[in-house]
Amino acid sequence: MGLKINDSLENLVTKMGQMTANRDYSPLKVTNVQLLNAYDNGWIAKRYIKKTIGDMLKMGREIDWGEIDEARKSDFYAANKRFETDGVIKDLLFNVLLYGEAAILAVTDAVEEAYGAPLSPNETIKQFIVFGKGEFKAVSAEHKFNRPTIYNVKGVKTHISRLCIVQGGIKSYGVKQRESVSDIATALDIIKMFDAITLSVSDLIEECKIDVYKMSGYNEQIAAGNEDEILKRLRLINTAKSYSNAIAMDTEDEYLSKENNLAGVAELWAKSCIVVAGALNRPISILFGEGAGGFSSGEEDNRAYYETISELQNTLLRPVYDFIDPFLLGENLEYDFYSIDSLNDKERAEILNVKSTALGNLLDKGVITEAVILKEFKDEGLIKNISEDDIAEAELLTKELDEPDDETEPIGTI
Repeated sequence: MGLKINDSLENLVTKMGQMTANRDYSPLKVTNVQLLNAYDNGWIAKRYIKKTIGDMLKMGREIDWGEIDEARKSDFYAANKRFETDGVIKDLLFNVLLYGEAAILAVTDAVEEAYGAPLSPNETIKQFIVFGKGEFKAVSAEHKFNRPTIYNVKGVKTHISRLCIVQGGIKSYGVKQRESVSDIATALDIIKMFDAITLSVSDLIEECKIDVYKMSGYNEQIAAGNEDEILKRLRLINTAKSYSNAIAMDTEDEYLSKENNLAGVAELWAKSCIVVAGALNRPISILFGEGAGGFSSGEEDNRAYYETISELQNTLLRPVYDFIDPFLLGENLEYDFYSIDSLNDKERAEILNVKSTALGNLLDKGVITEAVILKEFKDEGLIKNISEDDIAEAELLTKELDEPDDETEPIGTI
């Protein structure tokens, strides 16, 4: 049997050479109380959640109403206001982003015993209630290869058709449901590290300049138990200093002022900002505020953030609207989410100029029609006043121009 030779450098005292081998990824154990404390007592988690929810909701939906008339639209908006769906959705997103998952229960006029059965079309919606992680739990499935159909919600057996369960992170589609973990939970250690560094920097700044008073007979005064007299003397000196910017003391006493070296502190704090922004998957200027501390994110970072918000809208928001809309309107709606990628007037004008030139060349060559150009400008948000009627009218005009003139008589006819 051969002898295994390890030529790595190890030190039993400093643990050098052993840190990587001893690194272990243990199960993540974070309680809801810890996460709520991180939100209430630290601004990073609060900023992350509020900014994400705000950007997901601020532009709203672009709804294709189809044949739905104005009266039904008005009833739909009134129902949203009556059932406070905006608040319900914000509450749901808060729970998902902080704890990892949440559910909306559609409370109807059915008796409690009927909640274990599928939702009936004859039931009338009364309200929507949000339940956080731990307040609902899967009970059973039809057989072992199906996902659960019955959930225990606050002690009430509830059919899945009455619930809208939204999970953050990567949703589990397996038979055994994987516990959903929020971004705040996975980055909690990094957030703690950032808070610790921020507090340490604050302490260093407070102690960067220290006044030192050398008092004659100081040790004898301490030994005699005259600490109160010493503190009284120090308060008197500091009071005189704050009022007159002068110090009066005995000829045997001495006053010194020492300053700590803060070199590298700003760089350390800036690096910790980058780490926490990376852990939460947010551009540093988005998480800490535009231009904060000289931070700036490139255009690619901002575009990636806009794509992240768009993805969250489709994975977290869309199931919620698809669940709520039929209760308020009687049917599902076709819609898209407006992009938060807003352009200023100068950028929009430059893009419009480039696209106009390119699309104009294609139009001259007969590759595209005016209707295609109008739709492109509308979809890109470059010209806001283009309506579907304008596009339809352009398509109709194109067809009329392409059709042969029926009044033209064939050659050779009398």
